[in-house]
Amino acid sequence: MALAPFFDRVFGAVGGHLSVSRESLTASLESVTVGLECGVDLTCNDAWIAELATNLLARLYPRLSISGPGQLCSSLRDLAHQINPEIEFVGSAPGETTICVGSGYVQGGLFPSASGWLAHLSHCGSERKGPANPYAAATAAAFAAAELFRRIFLRASPERDFSLSLLNFDSKSGADFELPPGNLRDVLFVGIGAIGNAAIWSLARDKKRRGHLILLDAEELELSNLQRYVLGTFSDVSKQKVLLAQDVLRQSRLSAEARHETLESFAEKNSGVRLPTICISVDNARSRMAAQALLPRLAVNGWTGESALGASWHIFSRKTACLACLYYPHGRGLSQTEQAAKALGLSPDRTALLWVTRQPLSEADIATAARTLGASEIALQPWRGKSLGELYTDVVCGAAPINTPQMGRQEVVPLAHQSALAGALMAAELVKRTHPTLAAKSQPEVLVSWDDVLQPPPTVWRKPRAREAGCICGDADYQHAYRVKWSRKRSSTSD
Repeated sequence: MALAPFFDRVFGAVGGHLSVSRESLTASLESVTVGLECGVDLTCNDAWIAELATNLLARLYPRLSISGPGQLCSSLRDLAHQINPEIEFVGSAPGETTICVGSGYVQGGLFPSASGWLAHLSHCGSERKGPANPYAAATAAAFAAAELFRRIFLRASPERDFSLSLLNFDSKSGADFELPPGNLRDVLFVGIGAIGNAAIWSLARDKKRRGHLILLDAEELELSNLQRYVLGTFSDVSKQKVLLAQDVLRQSRLSAEARHETLESFAEKNSGVRLPTICISVDNARSRMAAQALLPRLAVNGWTGESALGASWHIFSRKTACLACLYYPHGRGLSQTEQAAKALGLSPDRTALLWVTRQPLSEADIATAARTLGASEIALQPWRGKSLGELYTDVVCGAAPINTPQMGRQEVVPLAHQSALAGALMAAELVKRTHPTLAAKSQPEVLVSWDDVLQPPPTVWRKPRAREAGCICGDADYQHAYRVKWSRKRSSTSD
């Protein structure tokens, strides 16, 4: 069978969303073939949709049918094989599990297209053609992958045709609006995870964008990351994430500087550096709040939740929520060590010692954790000699799915199309908010979101957010520091 070598992570995503067993998911994937039907004379948008759709499908489905012009199909099959070396290619797929691109047509298929800032998904082959825009094309591909997922795993019947403008999040604006040239200038790009991957994928295909990205991430690409990292292939495992993104950006007009470190480390070593824009998509609230505390002129954020996704943009001086507001704590929550102690049954003192010193787990620690989780000690053997943090992240947070009945449903890992869409939205907001004409045409709300990706796309994406009482954006000293930092006089002499 052609299940991907990162299938454990695939199960962590699909199994978490649908509460299915490993065996039933395996059986479902063994019984389905998904297809991509490409027409001739594809536009730039069509080619991007076909590429990203293949990229997303290959990370979940082990059997693909790719049809269309010979050279294109060969390159798409090669891409799928680079992602999953075990993937199987077959001659055809049922219409209801086929994505049709450009003039490609199969009865009952899904028909994504893009025109300007408008992403469209049709069920009857109505193709949209217009100005090239990689952000709308990526969105259309993600919509098609999302509905294909719903058809296969939720037995959903075909939904309504759907259009979304990434310009202002209505259903029609910007279909004929060319993507104008622009300069992002200096951007601190924090986090090259799944969302950051998709944002870089989109930005790399925008030939009209200039600027300098400082890429920050302290991690290497792991095998499990291939479940949803659209820049990564099987041969990229163990590469630094920042170097992977830097390589991809070489095809664009954007320059990229790779920094293999965290935001906190970078900020400590570069306290005097003034960077106007921070674009962030990390897996913790603390770093996002730290990013806002650096007082950039503009902060752009991409995120996924359990079944949700979205993007936001923030200017500190506006009377709307800043980035920190979105993650402002309400009441005292458990610390990470307290959460680990509770989840694994260890005493607070023992947990604190193991967490701080990174001592290897003892036989007694493993036995206690196994009893608390309702798992066998044999199931936890891979973590013998490892740190408490590794056990907590892998088992409790769902990175390595095991049978732990006392934990209930594991933490949900985002689906590939969920992270890809969040990244496309984040990149679009970055482009819009750094271009005066685009910013003037864009939605005033700071937040856009799809709150349940297992449901059809929403009709309302725009979410107004007021400031949180007690947040730093309501503090007079912080606001004064922001005004001084970005005053016209200082900016004209320093930028």
